[in-house]
Amino acid sequence: MTRLTILYCHGFASSAHGVKAGFLRRQMADRPEVDFRAVEFNPTPRDFEYLTVTGLVNRLRQYVVDHHPSDLRLIGSSLGALVALNYAHRFGGVDRLLLLAPALAYRRHLLLSAGELARWETEGVLYVEHYGFETTLPLRFDFHRDALQYTTSPPPPASVRILHGRGDEVIPIDESRRYAAAYPDRVALVELDADHGLTGCLEALWENVQEFLL
Repeated sequence: MTRLTILYCHGFASSAHGVKAGFLRRQMADRPEVDFRAVEFNPTPRDFEYLTVTGLVNRLRQYVVDHHPSDLRLIGSSLGALVALNYAHRFGGVDRLLLLAPALAYRRHLLLSAGELARWETEGVLYVEHYGFETTLPLRFDFHRDALQYTTSPPPPASVRILHGRGDEVIPIDESRRYAAAYPDRVALVELDADHGLTGCLEALWENVQEFLL
């Protein structure tokens, strides 16, 4: 029997051991037919300092090449959704994508003012609260330069389901609504009464994983 592989791509300043990844890992523990793995995009603080979207896509590609997964499906959370979506668009081989409170494209204005962006460029680094390492870490301006390549969402490269909270204070749900409306045959949007973290909707997350990915 072919084993289903699900790779979880965590969000910005998070880790493979975050709340949602840990929850799904526990839920999958008694599913021997599923190989669930959370990809660690920031194994060290220095990796985060030099973070770029292109680098994350390439890291995911290397992970896939190294592990040879079969019947591959991706879960992407926040920035991890941008990585998963662009990975599948670029390399293919992904059957389905479940995107959680997704960054579908890079939107600097949602994160920083023009003045803050200019200061980041001048100083070379921006200090970010990293939830995975539980400390403040520098992020180089190269992140922004590289991310400008990702200001447009690629068309869905596979069947996509989006879970997004109506109360998301980080990435407003409107962009997910527009994306689903633009591709009604490929994208389904599930709206939840939740904030960006979706940690209050873990049972709904698991229900959608079972319905859509398993």
